[in-house]
Amino acid sequence: MIEILCATYNGMRHLREQIASIEAQTLTDWHITFFDDGSTDGTVEMLEALAVKDARFSLIRNPVNLGFCGNFLNNLSKLKNADAYAFSDQDDIWYQDKLERAFDWLSRVDPGTPAVYFARTEIVDEQLNHAGMSPEFKLEPSFRNALVQSIGGGNTMMFNQAARDLVVDTLPKTRLISHDWWFYIVVAGCGGVVRYDSESVLKYRQHATNLVGANNGISMQVARLWMAFRGQWRAWNTAHEEAIKTFEDRLTPENRAAFHAFQRARHGGWPFERLSVLKRTGIKRQSALQTKFLPILALLNRL
Repeated sequence: MIEILCATYNGMRHLREQIASIEAQTLTDWHITFFDDGSTDGTVEMLEALAVKDARFSLIRNPVNLGFCGNFLNNLSKLKNADAYAFSDQDDIWYQDKLERAFDWLSRVDPGTPAVYFARTEIVDEQLNHAGMSPEFKLEPSFRNALVQSIGGGNTMMFNQAARDLVVDTLPKTRLISHDWWFYIVVAGCGGVVRYDSESVLKYRQHATNLVGANNGISMQVARLWMAFRGQWRAWNTAHEEAIKTFEDRLTPENRAAFHAFQRARHGGWPFERLSVLKRTGIKRQSALQTKFLPILALLNRL
């Protein structure tokens, strides 16, 4: 059985299409629980009726608004004893073999090893017109990459019981950036297996106000670097550093050493000390251009 956690909030406009794409999956042994974050547009009423009619669907209403990251991570503990788990957004269209493709890989991993699967996405507009593809990453997933970059959207994720237990057991009380990035950090850091599939598995609907990601060229890379120089990357890294401290004893020895070196590269007293430490860590982003700028960010105290 695949347990699917779908976070909803005022999703009536596109939720039925998302549900239809799940119902059309080639892998049919699944159950989906919707965790609603305080919808007021009829989403709750529609899902209540669906749950009454079809036992494959359940609805839980959050007592307070948790936000997208909190909705996924804080409710994960409520799903138990499945063969695998998947996250779902409320407005995507899944390819028919999405679950089967991910589970085929996951089923070949030792059940005792935390494992998480990510994949690329096809980016579409509100009318499902093709708008591009998410970046195709070439470097093997690793903790050294996870420290500075997220590589896969939560809407593509599938993970096993060991990964679910690890993340639930290590969930910090500190602020996190996103559920998918946190999974990458925790599973990679604690000796688990991370799979990045270069094939897309769904249509990722981006709306007119936030249609980004289709351009993977130089202009988008420059935009990301501009965010870094303005301090956005440092803010994210600070949030993750505080969260990782809460479970660093569970990191592998190699990854614990990398984490401590990363801390020195961020907080070392002298700029060239930070630069020297960073060079020894092996920390990389998937983009060679962006990786080249990491030492500059360390020198400028923007890492």
